[in-house]
Formats: sequence, structure tokens, C-alpha cells
Amino acid sequence: MKGAAAGAVAAIPSAGAEWTNRFAREWRDMFLKHWESTKHYTMQIFDAMPTEHFDSKPVPEQRSFGEQMAHLGSANVAYMRAFGVMDAPQAAAGKDRDSVRRYVAATFDYVTEVLKKLEEPALSRKDLKFNARLKPHSGSDLFMRAYMHTAHHRGQAVVYLRVKGIVPPAWEFEPTA
Repeated sequence: MKGAAAGAVAAIPSAGAEWTNRFAREWRDMFLKHWESTKHYTMQIFDAMPTEHFDSKPVPEQRSFGEQMAHLGSANVAYMRAFGVMDAPQAAAGKDRDSVRRYVAATFDYVTEVLKKLEEPALSRKDLKFNARLKPHSGSDLFMRAYMHTAHHRGQAVVYLRVKGIVPPAWEFEPTA
């Protein structure tokens, strides 16, 4: 995890892209560090599931492990498309493990790149729609939705691993000191 955290520091936008509001700038930089950590951990969970169990379900009514992970990625895309700053990654080319893995990793990178490209006022916008059924969100709301949605479904993925007798990787929280 230490390498992932170090990479996250390098991912912070350059001084030329600096935001003037100190709180907004610190929030952005903190989010980027934590987003890199959550990507790293999510991909560890993904990689812990062997190929032969990729399509398994704890119960018939639930998504398979692969479908759950693809859903996690598609939500990352849905939230960030609301900003309209760059093209999103295409959905997984197939339902196989390698295609879904590439897609999920690309959606994490997409969230990072969207935040790095945003102008400072976008974080406090309150008119962003990612779903016609829901009320508009602020920019920071969408990033927090992505973070929380990822944690929610990653937690479910841990159960999928446990059902198969697999001990999941341990979460390593990287503080932003």
C-alpha cells in the first residue's frame, strides 16, 4: 500500500492548475490520495477472487462477483459523466474476468482524471444530475457518492470471497498527514 500512497501524491495536479480556495484545494488533494488507496484495495479484493469463482453468487437473487464489480465501475462512470469534462471508459468488452478488471481499473482512473481536470467552482456546483430519478447533486456530493458506493459494494465483495473460503486482503488506511 505504501507504493500506492506515494503514487497518489504524484497524482495531485501541478501548481499551474492550483485552486485558490485553500479548503477546496486541500479537499481535492485529500480525496485524490484516498481515492488511490480505495482503488488499490478494491483491485486487491478483485484479484483475490479466482477465475473459477468469478461468476459465483452467494444467493441466486444477487449479482455474481463479476457483475458486482462491473456495477461498481459503471457507477463511477455515471457519477463523473455529470461533469462533462472528458470521455468515460467504455463498458467492459465482455463479462470475462480480464475485461471486467480492465474496465473497473479504468473507471477508478477516470474519477481521478475528472477531478484533476475540474475547475475549482465545479466542486461546489449544486446542479449536477447523474440520474434522472434523483435530485441534483453538488460536485463534492458526486465524489463522495463514488467513494461510498465503492466501499459499499467492495464490502459485499468481501462476503463473496468469504463464502468461497477466501480470506480477503486487509484494509490499510493511509492517513493524509
